[in-house]
Amino acid sequence: MHSFAVNPLSEPCHPCSSVVRFSSVQVLKLYDPARKPTEWTGLVHSGQFAVFHSDVTTDVERTADGHYLQSGEDSTCLIFDSLAEAEEYCEIKVDQIPNLRCDIYDHIGKSKPPMLTYVNKIHLNAGTKRAKWGWVLVAASLPCSWMEWHWGNTLVIPMVVGVNLVFAGLRLVYWGKGGSEKRRAVREKRI
Repeated sequence: MHSFAVNPLSEPCHPCSSVVRFSSVQVLKLYDPARKPTEWTGLVHSGQFAVFHSDVTTDVERTADGHYLQSGEDSTCLIFDSLAEAEEYCEIKVDQIPNLRCDIYDHIGKSKPPMLTYVNKIHLNAGTKRAKWGWVLVAASLPCSWMEWHWGNTLVIPMVVGVNLVFAGLRLVYWGKGGSEKRRAVREKRI
């Protein structure tokens, strides 16, 4: 486990150092066979929070500076001593790197869904737009169905087009609604 004290006046030399408000950020390898315990969850204590980085659209793991992992590069997460620091870090990171998603987990780890997920604001309405286009495609299948019915179920092309529009539309609706609970740009302030 590496601990970094970030100096506000220093040049960025580590992916985490672009965020200068945090006194201590620990970069933790997820699995290290030379370490006891070998898993990362054994090193995170109650009250600490892990931040994982991934791509918004593909869910592929990314590094803290937003790059995809290179071959042989270890998977890591960032450990914060408070939820407020982790949230502030995530807000700043997703603003800096628009296609980055930050998931915050507590000391229990990934056995539960993330406590909070942060994405850039431009991605918040992506699911709603997909779902709307999906319903447009489903509605566009109705004239095809009507033409098929009107001609006594003898036309093949309107039937094939109509069925494909329904399935494509329902896929878009499912895709748009399925990820909407994951998207979050800025957490509402607690009263």
